Amino acid sequence: GERVRAIAAGLLAEGINREDRVAILCNTRVEWVLCDLGILAAGAATTTVYPSSTAEDCAFILSDSETRIAFVEDLSQLKKLEDQRAEMPTLRKLVLIDGSVPPEHKEWVITLDQLEDLGAAHLKKHPKAIDEQVAGISGEHLATLIYTSGTTGRPKGVRLMHECWAY
Repeated sequence: GERVRAIAAGLLAEGINREDRVAILCNTRVEWVLCDLGILAAGAATTTVYPSSTAEDCAFILSDSETRIAFVEDLSQLKKLEDQRAEMPTLRKLVLIDGSVPPEHKEWVITLDQLEDLGAAHLKKHPKAIDEQVAGISGEHLATLIYTSGTTGRPKGVRLMHECWAY
């Protein structure tokens, strides 16, 4: 719970607002769940990206969804987005789950630990920030944007509201 709150607060400190898209490009693991819950607690919407997606498909999904921040599992996933950076105009920050940030990417990449530290500092200044965000979420707010595999063309975003998950 503390990690989820720190991730959520870190996203708020980075300027994430209600229903802003925050992507996760990662294999199934505990950090995936922590990031997803952190995104939701911040009032934002999770955009899922298959880790097996090509760099071009990743760029399309992140651009089409207007994703602002993306969690990436490791340097190989970072490389996919680095090569397509110009194709994703709304993507302004990456959060690296595993590994160290390469020096050439310090201006747009931080580690998950750094995001959590940023969130902890935000919570010291605004202790009720996450509680207020969660209290303001309604069933009609976007929770998740899942993209199809694109087997019949470009992937398409499927919108899941909070009421879908609650049901």
